[in-house]
This record gives sequence, C-alpha cells and structure tokens, in this order.
Amino acid sequence: MNYKNITPAIFAVSFTVLGLVIGIISVLFLTNFLKYDRYDKQDFIDSNTYQAVFLRNDQIYFGLLKNISSDYLLLKDVYYVKVGEGSTGKLVKLGASEAHGPKDEMIINQDQVMFWENLKFDSPVVRGIQGLTK
Repeated sequence: MNYKNITPAIFAVSFTVLGLVIGIISVLFLTNFLKYDRYDKQDFIDSNTYQAVFLRNDQIYFGLLKNISSDYLLLKDVYYVKVGEGSTGKLVKLGASEAHGPKDEMIINQDQVMFWENLKFDSPVVRGIQGLTK
C-alpha cells in the first residue's frame, strides 16, 4: 500500500469537512443574528407613557410595557375596553371586575402580539386612564 498518495487525500477531505462545518456554523450564526434586528425592543418602548398591545385574538390591552425576554413581554398597570350593551365601550382596569382576581400585570407571549404602539400623552385612552386613577 502506498501511504504517500493517501495522506494528501486525507488532508484534502479533512480540510473540506472542516470548511463545510465552519461554513454551516457561520450561516446559522448570521441567520440568527439577522433574524432579530440589531435594535432591542426596549429602545422603542417609551417608558414615560402607556402602550397599546394588539394581540392575535383581536384583544387590545393598554399599559406600561417592558421587554423581559426574547419570548415574553410584561404589561403592568393594565386596562382594556369592555363593550357593554348598546356597543358602548368602557375602559376597565385589569383585576377590577374579573371573577378570578388577576394581578394588575400580564406576561404576554410575543408570538401572540401582532404589534404594539406608544400612546400620546393626550390620547383619549391615556386621558381615560388618568381619569380612573384620580
């Protein structure tokens, strides 16, 4: 058996496999890096005002939003609109009328969030919240 001809082939195969492994790891890293923008969600959350969180089940909650992980958001001081008879909506604080007595916070799976918005200080919702807290 001629080992001189086998050794360069082993090195060539080894370098090819090593190159493929490094390439795959690089692609996975870049894909994961580019999947999430270089911006942190916390950079966009205005901590001086309330946010409206629109969920996939067509519910909208208002409160103070915090990004607690890549999978979950925390909403505190939570309000929502309860539609009564005659289709009139009333702003309600979470925990004020629910039979199960939830705390005034929600941990929301980001998969359920369609989008969220910072609210203006003079928006009707913020004025309504301020009216309920006085």
